[in-house]
Amino acid sequence: MSEDRLQQECYTWFHNTYPEYRGLLFHVPNGGNRKGREGAKLKYMGVWAGVADFLFMFGGTVYCIELKTERGSQSPEQKVWEILVRGEGFSYYIIKNLIDFKKIIEYIISLNQNK
Repeated sequence: MSEDRLQQECYTWFHNTYPEYRGLLFHVPNGGNRKGREGAKLKYMGVWAGVADFLFMFGGTVYCIELKTERGSQSPEQKVWEILVRGEGFSYYIIKNLIDFKKIIEYIISLNQNK
């Protein structure tokens, strides 16, 4: 399964399972091959290499979720960004399949229901 397909499956499951939380989980489109003027424009607009695939804003915090294939690994920029956000106290998860994505979302939601 490709990373794009995994992301689509995760998002669709979340969208259908938690309609009351739609808009709180979203993709940051910072990837792709953008060169020249378009790349420069996006950089000056705040696009940052290495940002996690999903941000989940829930219970007063932001959870960073990076998706990878079973054999995938983080880029150097993703590793740097992970260190940066963890240093600021944010949670960062690397997810490699839909089952683990479901578990982490359910865990995050259950943590906040017990507050």
